[in-house]
Amino acid sequence: MQTSDSIEKLNISKPVVTIGSFDGVHRGHREVLRQLTDYARQTGGSSVVITFWPHPAVVLGDRQTGLLSTPSEKNSLMAETGIDWLITLPFTREFSQMEYDEFVSGCLVDKLHIDTLFVGYDNKVGRNGRGRFAEVENLAGRLGFKVRQLKALSAGETPISSTAIRNLLADGRVVEANQLLGRPYHIAGMVVRGNHIGTGIGFPTANIQPDECKFVPGNGAYAIRANIGGTEYAGMLNIGKRPTIGDGRQTIEAHFFDFDGDLYGQTIEVYFVDKIRDERQFASLDELRVQLETDCQTVRKWFGV
Repeated sequence: MQTSDSIEKLNISKPVVTIGSFDGVHRGHREVLRQLTDYARQTGGSSVVITFWPHPAVVLGDRQTGLLSTPSEKNSLMAETGIDWLITLPFTREFSQMEYDEFVSGCLVDKLHIDTLFVGYDNKVGRNGRGRFAEVENLAGRLGFKVRQLKALSAGETPISSTAIRNLLADGRVVEANQLLGRPYHIAGMVVRGNHIGTGIGFPTANIQPDECKFVPGNGAYAIRANIGGTEYAGMLNIGKRPTIGDGRQTIEAHFFDFDGDLYGQTIEVYFVDKIRDERQFASLDELRVQLETDCQTVRKWFGV
């Protein structure tokens, strides 16, 4: 996969293009990209994905929550799909004011020399989303490129979308979110020093600091897996404000089973398997320790470790 942050001076043979944010590169996105790459191969073209950074909803102030994939994560996930090109355009308020016909004619046709445009079931191009399928189809006829519309991939009666996945993760419904993603949701971050309270009650934790743009699931305790130094470890992870301690800070703390080592300063990835329970306040650290022992037994039995 080749990448670019501009459509200027690119020499791409018969670009077969789709446009979108592709946050999370979930199962629905992968189906779109499968159709894109299949069509490009069948017609002797090049499959091209145009996406944006920062996320348009963040720039326009429509979303305060994080994203399912960081830019580097999205690049890696996109590379797995077999597309030929990933073009990541800078998204600004000024760019958002471009009318759909100006973007299509001035950028896609004049500069990229597009052959075919794949439009998702809910894609809208240009300012205020005015460029819907009918308008783009009419423009394609006048400007000499082809356009194809895609249907939504659904899980049951629910269309698979990044918003639906974020909502499920916010509710702690990890299993359902993972089904829509097509893989376990994960968070990567550097391990930073904490106050060692977990160590003091027999459950040392790695305090993970993820990228500030990354979406964090809802508060609670989770069963997780992680790869540390090439070895897979099962474990538990808590997201929340640690009400028993009372310091009010939002933390992500992971305890790995049968691991003995120093992780400070390392970047690790944890994969969410399921939610164990909601976050709750305990009367004492000893009561918290007892609950953690119960959680540990539950998750160990679950993983068979």
